[in-house]
Amino acid sequence: MAGLYVHIPLCKQRCIYCDFYSTTHSGWVDDYLSALHKEALHRSHEIEPHDISTLYIGGGTPSQLTLPQLSLLVEELRDVFDLSGL
Repeated sequence: MAGLYVHIPLCKQRCIYCDFYSTTHSGWVDDYLSALHKEALHRSHEIEPHDISTLYIGGGTPSQLTLPQLSLLVEELRDVFDLSGL
């Protein structure tokens, strides 16, 4: 079984203690989500079908995504990976 981690580096404000890559600039989020989809397609062969048991969405503050953006992200991941084990 495998976990899939998706990094969403979007924050409302930058915390001085954070070591993760993040940004407060949200104008590029749709392009970033498109790039994540392409990366998922490129790496899909690295995970056996039916192996994903957990989907982690982290990074900065993933809740900064709009509901349509989050829905699109999960939908595109479902198109690439078998998430039925979640």
